Amino acid sequence: MMLIHIFHWFFPVFRGMGLGLIAMVFHEGGHILCALALGLKVKRVGMGWKGMFTVRDPGLPKENLVISFAGPVMNLLLVLCWHWLPTFGLANLCTGLVNLLPIEGSDGARILRCWRLMQEKTEQGLGIRD
Repeated sequence: MMLIHIFHWFFPVFRGMGLGLIAMVFHEGGHILCALALGLKVKRVGMGWKGMFTVRDPGLPKENLVISFAGPVMNLLLVLCWHWLPTFGLANLCTGLVNLLPIEGSDGARILRCWRLMQEKTEQGLGIRD
């Protein structure tokens, strides 16, 4: 009887972790699809202590900006599943929003870095900066 109670308590935890993993797969899929659409080669996909990651050919700052946005956008689009699959919607909301934070190694930090590079090039091109 005790085993049933323990399983009953752990099931939502494992279900949430599994849905979080699926959200990460879709997230990386967004990056991969976008990179391929822009003509960049995806070298490998892996799993590290912070989650899944993609190794690809380097692109221009503009391409990297779009590719960095693609993962969180994929997750935020999947939030639309909330009505039918609320836990899956929540997993995607969390994955998408956390990845937009400008924390080192996150999509948000890459987006910010690409944006700054693009701004610097624009300013240099216009002669605003020395």
